[in-house]
Amino acid sequence: MWSLTPTRSIVPRRTSSGARTASQKLVLKPSTPPSIPFILQTRKTREYREALPSLNIDLVRKEIPVTSRRAYFDNAGTGPPSINVLNAIHEYLTDWRDYGENWEEWLPIIIESRRLFGKIIGAGLDEIASVPNVSSALTALASSIKYKPNGNIVISELNFPTNIYLWHLQKKHGRANEVRLLRKDTNGVVPLDEWEKAIDDETSIVSVDYVSWANGCREKIREITKIGHEHNAFVVADSFHGLGVFPINAKQDGVDALACGMYKWMQGPHGAAYLYTHSEKLDELDPNYIGWHGVEDSVVRRLSKQEDLFGKPFNIDDAEPALDATRFEGGSWGVVSIVGAKAALEYALKQDQQERYHRILKVTDHLIDGLKKKGRKILTPLQSERRSGIVVFEDEDPQATFNKLKSLNITVASRVKAIRVSPHYYNTEEEIDKLLAAL
Repeated sequence: MWSLTPTRSIVPRRTSSGARTASQKLVLKPSTPPSIPFILQTRKTREYREALPSLNIDLVRKEIPVTSRRAYFDNAGTGPPSINVLNAIHEYLTDWRDYGENWEEWLPIIIESRRLFGKIIGAGLDEIASVPNVSSALTALASSIKYKPNGNIVISELNFPTNIYLWHLQKKHGRANEVRLLRKDTNGVVPLDEWEKAIDDETSIVSVDYVSWANGCREKIREITKIGHEHNAFVVADSFHGLGVFPINAKQDGVDALACGMYKWMQGPHGAAYLYTHSEKLDELDPNYIGWHGVEDSVVRRLSKQEDLFGKPFNIDDAEPALDATRFEGGSWGVVSIVGAKAALEYALKQDQQERYHRILKVTDHLIDGLKKKGRKILTPLQSERRSGIVVFEDEDPQATFNKLKSLNITVASRVKAIRVSPHYYNTEEEIDKLLAAL
């Protein structure tokens, strides 16, 4: 059971005279909240998180309201929010409703969300830009990369459609001579030797998804990146179906740029995403478009210098892109989404990402075993190095199956002659048993 409970807000509010003061807010919380170890409440929390405690799944499930209502297996579509995310958004909306615009408090939230995203992928603050979605991130990159004369672009059919359409358009507009679209084999994988054959000295860009949305195949990112760099290609990675499932370190993976949204496995809201660009590659990128937040003299930059945000005119005689990754930030942010994204990042960073992945593998192992016993054909590659959080299996009438499961409070995704199941770390084997029994 959940209840709305008043608590003290950490964000100061304006009084009738305009002064800021603390106020109460309503917070969703369990009616009988579980105890939290005292050490997590002390000033040593940051040090303690270097050795994160084991996941308490009972507690986690109490913090994710959807688990009390249904067996939710569509995290590859939209992940359900935690109470932390809901509270953060509620607090922002209340402040906006009561006091209107509050730039001086909103801008630091945006900066902090960038820092947190950098932390979870092993990158620095100056390498992160806040963007509305992955498509915007990829488009910003496509408009900035220096293309080789008569060059080619290498992509995979396992990529999400945006990470395919975008590159075909570059060929149409003359920035590439050829788009090499690699096809999966009968095992649902694009073999590494196919990447090796396709990538050559004329390759401008290699763009690949960490995990395929279509069949859950996990790509060998480090190997693909190595091949791309051997031919001086710029390597772009979409981690939307990887981050939140397994640990990602962009530097160790070697990618030149990485884009990720927040509303799937990270359990944040729509409208918030992040773009990482390796610091050594930023000087190579020359944006073809820019917004008022993407210039060197932006309001965020002025804030960091403790200057009056609008105390002097902006330079309209020239356009000087920001020296860091924020050059890819166009117009004003959807602050409500970033508030939720920041809370989602904080929530994820409290947990051990490797332990989350082990739990996901345990739950999907249980699902795979059950599907095999039922004689279902599994379309997801099952080699250990190819596993992710997605399991896809054939189904003669996926829409009918989807509707039946929905009536039983089981959420999956209907695909072309297939059902996609994407359990997260908070799901249980008992929920998988419920799904298997209903098939």
